[in-house]
Amino acid sequence: MSSIEILGIASALLTLSAFIANEYGKLKAESFWYDFINFVSGVGLFVYAYDQGVVPFMLTNSVWAAVSGIDVVKYLLGHKGLKKRRK
Repeated sequence: MSSIEILGIASALLTLSAFIANEYGKLKAESFWYDFINFVSGVGLFVYAYDQGVVPFMLTNSVWAAVSGIDVVKYLLGHKGLKKRRK
């Protein structure tokens, strides 16, 4: 198994773990960690899709990473991010 395949599998598992944690109430979609996990996994899946030349997945994962990344940056800068945060 190549390093790019390992990256793709790890990124997919990371995305799925955030999704499952959110579905079972362990990780809120409004949380920093949910956005951070989605950002990291979106970048990893984009790199994998780029390596494989799969344009639809490059598009999907670049948007996924960008939207999550914006919230991560806003959170780190002390802003609320794109989503309304529950108090």
